[in-house]
Parts: sequence; C-alpha cells; structure tokens
Amino acid sequence: MTLLLVALAMGCSRESERRSGPTPEPAPTAFAPEQPSGPFEHIGGPQLVERLASSGAKGTLVNAWASWCGPCRREFPMLVAMRDNLAPQGIDVVFVSVDEPNSEQAAYDFATERGLSTPIWIAQRPLGEFKAALNPSWPGMLPATFLFDATGKLRYFWGGPVYEQELLPVIEGFLAGKPIDGQSRFGLSPGKDFRQE
Repeated sequence: MTLLLVALAMGCSRESERRSGPTPEPAPTAFAPEQPSGPFEHIGGPQLVERLASSGAKGTLVNAWASWCGPCRREFPMLVAMRDNLAPQGIDVVFVSVDEPNSEQAAYDFATERGLSTPIWIAQRPLGEFKAALNPSWPGMLPATFLFDATGKLRYFWGGPVYEQELLPVIEGFLAGKPIDGQSRFGLSPGKDFRQE
C-alpha cells in the first residue's frame, strides 16, 4: 500500500515552534516525476493521486506548502528530515507548493534552500479541484497533511501544522497493517483562506 501524506503547509492558528537543524541531503524517491520543462512542474490533484497510486512505494508523505507561510517554515525542515529517514522503509515524501503563479520563484528559492531538488511541484489552479482530489472535506486550512495508500485512497488527514510525534505513530501503524483511517484538525489559517479558490 502506498502511503501519501500530503502536508499542505500554509499558515495556521496553531502556534508552536519547530526545532530546526542542518538541512539533510535529499533522499531518493520512488515518486518519479515525468519530464519537467523547467524548475517547476504544475500538477493537478487528480494527477498527483494517480502518480501516488503508481509510484510503487509503500507510502508517500506529500507536503504541500507555501513560501509565505510561517508554520511551513517551521515544519518544512522536520518533513525533509523525515523523508530521509522514511525512504529505507519504502515511504516517500513529496512536497507540493500552493504558491500563487506570481510567487513561483519564491517557492523555488524556499524549497531549494531547504534541500529539495527540481522539479518543484506547484499545485495547478484552480485550487478547488486540487483540494477536492486530496480530500473532499478539506476546507483549505494550511498546513494540511494527507496519508494515502497504494490505491490512492486517503487514509489519514492532518489539518494544521503537524509534528513528528504525531506523524510517526500513524505511519508506523500503517506499515504494521493497523487501521489508521482518521483525521486531526488543528485550525484554519488566520491569513489567506483557500476555501473559495
């Protein structure tokens, strides 16, 4: 079963600091992109879920984020480090930006400064279709983290910033074959609201 955990990190009302350390080298991933035309690749929600279902990984953690998001800045290094630690267990981590088209360079700079290589995934507009494909009940709070299995079925959803101690038990349970379907919601972004896009 492929595990997709999409964390769309974009500003949340939950205020907590994340520990950050040195940025690790990127880990190899089974989630191989198609030939990108440049440093960005736009991807729609249905296409993302389809790729997850055909990635061959046991699971995939996908973090969708925005360069302007404070909680994203705190959460991102932890998720990059988790990517490296989860890869040997067959779990991928994929990052998708929801930055506006006019801030794609900022998204690229944000991602590459934190250890991601190209292409940088950017959610295709309109965002409503992207959100519906990941979780029809997701109102748009960010960050948001999604866990999918090998068939592209959503298994778990975190609405708001997520911590390693919250992610790992769910991932371990998933790998052990335990029922982990569920969700955690921590709050909506006090800034930009993507529910209407």
